[in-house]
Amino acid sequence: MSREQVIVVEGKHDEQKLQSIFPGITCIVTNGSSVSQETLHLIEETSYHHDVVLFLDPDFPGKQITNKILETNGHYQIAFLPKAKAISSNGRKVGIEHADKQDIINSLTMIHKIEHLEKPISTIQLIRRGLTNATDSKAKRDLVCKELKIPFMNAKALAKTLSMLNISLERIDEIIGGLYGQ
Repeated sequence: MSREQVIVVEGKHDEQKLQSIFPGITCIVTNGSSVSQETLHLIEETSYHHDVVLFLDPDFPGKQITNKILETNGHYQIAFLPKAKAISSNGRKVGIEHADKQDIINSLTMIHKIEHLEKPISTIQLIRRGLTNATDSKAKRDLVCKELKIPFMNAKALAKTLSMLNISLERIDEIIGGLYGQ
């Protein structure tokens, strides 16, 4: 028997957007980056009985909320929406509510389970692969992030995210080899 999915979103408009696409979907709304201890507790407790998917805005406050949630002991999954796909029509706001239906569907079909590797990936391992401290590091990280369908990030954040998503160095080597014909 599969467990019910619960989506964590930042605001009421995000929840309304998801419910317009997926009628009957269950959401927990954090009410912004000042997420309360009660809401954090609710999210954590829910994760013990349901598949909790973090689907927060691809901006700084969204990352802050994600980090606060990940500091709890719950079991989480995460979906990423590229920032470019979440910008309002006037270009002033970023949020799930501004994304197209198909972009949201695509993001929610690429859910990553959050796990922590016993041996996390280090920045040194990224240096060896040219993902930092090289002239083309930024471009290489951009291609790897696009291939993994995760937001672009600096090397330190990439090492942490790869570990959190349980993405192996072998997978990174496959991507780099495939992208660079090695």
